Amino acid sequence: MEQVNTQTGKGRTKALWAAVAIIAVAAAGVIGGKAFYEAKVSELVARTGATARSVEVDFLGQIHIRELALPLADGKNIRIAAIDGRPKFPFLDGALELNDINVDVPTGKISMAHARVENAAFIKPDAAEVSGDGNANSLPKRIERFAAERISTPEMTFTQSIATTEQKTVYKNVAFSDIAKGRIARYSIDNASYDIQMDLPDSTGAMKKKHLVVSTGAIAGQDFDAAYLARLYTEKAGPEDKDAKLLYGPLSVSKISFSDGDGHFTYDEIRSDGFSARMPAEPLLETMNALSATKNTDELSPQERQAIFAKALSILDMIGKSNMQLLGFKADAPDESEGAAGKRVKVGIDRIDMQMDSRKLDFGLNGMSIGNGVDTIEVAEASLKGFDWSSTIESLSKIVGLDDKQIETFPFNHLIPELGTVRVGGINVDVAAPEQTDDETGEKTEGVPERIKFTLRNFEMGLTKPFNGIPTDIVIRQDDLSLPIPEDSTEEVFVEARKLGFEALALSYALAAGWDEPNKNLVIREISMRGKDIGSVNFSGLASGFTEEFFSFDTNRTQAALLGLAGREVKLTIKDEGMMAKAIKLYALQNDMTEDQVRGVLTLVASAGLQQIAAEQPKLKSAVDALLRFINNPGTLTVTARSTGPNGLGLFDLVAASENPMLLLDKVDIQATAE
Repeated sequence: MEQVNTQTGKGRTKALWAAVAIIAVAAAGVIGGKAFYEAKVSELVARTGATARSVEVDFLGQIHIRELALPLADGKNIRIAAIDGRPKFPFLDGALELNDINVDVPTGKISMAHARVENAAFIKPDAAEVSGDGNANSLPKRIERFAAERISTPEMTFTQSIATTEQKTVYKNVAFSDIAKGRIARYSIDNASYDIQMDLPDSTGAMKKKHLVVSTGAIAGQDFDAAYLARLYTEKAGPEDKDAKLLYGPLSVSKISFSDGDGHFTYDEIRSDGFSARMPAEPLLETMNALSATKNTDELSPQERQAIFAKALSILDMIGKSNMQLLGFKADAPDESEGAAGKRVKVGIDRIDMQMDSRKLDFGLNGMSIGNGVDTIEVAEASLKGFDWSSTIESLSKIVGLDDKQIETFPFNHLIPELGTVRVGGINVDVAAPEQTDDETGEKTEGVPERIKFTLRNFEMGLTKPFNGIPTDIVIRQDDLSLPIPEDSTEEVFVEARKLGFEALALSYALAAGWDEPNKNLVIREISMRGKDIGSVNFSGLASGFTEEFFSFDTNRTQAALLGLAGREVKLTIKDEGMMAKAIKLYALQNDMTEDQVRGVLTLVASAGLQQIAAEQPKLKSAVDALLRFINNPGTLTVTARSTGPNGLGLFDLVAASENPMLLLDKVDIQATAE
């Protein structure tokens, strides 16, 4: 600068040469950086085991890779025709444009004409991975080492073939966001279409090739673990893989439509809170290939059948926890029932819920309707809680490996699953009655209602706490089965019911009993029947000596155990809600008497007979008095009988009482009340 100030001409010349020198050095640096960058990209490609026809880096730092091929296991690979762009730098965002992508996956192929990857990062394997078990370049590890802020493609096609099923899926506007350590934090798809060829049973049960066309609206999900999915297919469980691991988180699929040509089915939405899976004992891909290769299991030896079944069972054992909600189901399909040619069945279900936890299943349904324009069936709700098929699967895995002689002694009761509790409610049925013909004449039976109509408020069946395959706790309950009585029916029972003023019969019953295993008791909580405007009868009791021999499936052991069974207590409750009045009215109609006459005769005969019994058996006096009060003024009659002996009432006591019931009076305490 001093020279420039003192010697203008010479100074300017020197300054110019200095600037040229700086530019030359900078240019040399850029050229050197370009060469260095190309070398690093080539090194990255080689390190992953991939090959490329060419790798170039321009002066702006953009990379250009052509015909990249990345080999995977079993001869499969990833092929990308062109990659252009720049990965992410600490000081600069990047984006890669990929064209003509083809990915071989275990069950098929993924293809994309174009994809964009934003801020991609390729993490170098650490020393432990490289020097470890040699899996540093396995598919799961490669997926884990890739990160990106976003991957998007206008269209992705997935073709696959599993056993007899072929499927082509096309996804539109696919986007994956926040990808790191093999996980996709969020993903979305605008819509999808599925073209499926598969074997399905027809109305006769025969398998036929079906063409299914499926489409969906928007798909959105979170927390998808792509690396873990790759592990499920390509690796077997290690010592640390004991618990199920989340495969995907919350998921929503909207506007699902199915069609097989004849029928059409739709869902408004399918949702899930997630799905977890366990690592299999053998890679899932190997298991699926083995199952697909087995065409005829009858030709296998027992040991080979057992091995094949164990492979199929291992797929079920992969299931951890999952749930699914299916909303707004609608179906429109041909009615294939006899005599329904040309008719169509329409089905609607507001909501279906399913939960799985390993081998346990819960199921729920709300708002179902079925109709064909003439007949309708409605179910407000239905559910299955606590179903567990663990014992069934374990027993099947044993039985498939047995020969004919061993099967003869196999305990088949172990095949029985724990059924749990089944419940249905709000049933409303209105269907045409099937025609009935006389067996002798072949003519149509007269007087049969043209339609079957009934409603059921609630039905519940619980078969739980199995011992040796047999439920030890039973609950069966029906509430308010209502049957309208046809006005024009000629059936005698309906005619008599109409005379008594019944327009409908509303019947209920219940059975509830359980095994008190520690105390070896059979507890009968309830055996009851109830009719609306009639009344109810309720029985409960307790028996001791109820041992595990009753669940042995051995007749001799069960018969021997009967000798140790002893009655301890019974309770009978009769509640009148019109029963006596209607019985008197019916008797009066049938015998041409007035109701007052029937009531007077009943009171007279009952009083005389019961007072004679009380006179002969003083221990029955309180019971007789209560029964007489109940007859004269019906309400609620309760009778309780308890064994007075330390051993209860055994089988021989009851056999003797069958000849002379009064023999029991010295062994029981009877109490009765009438309200």
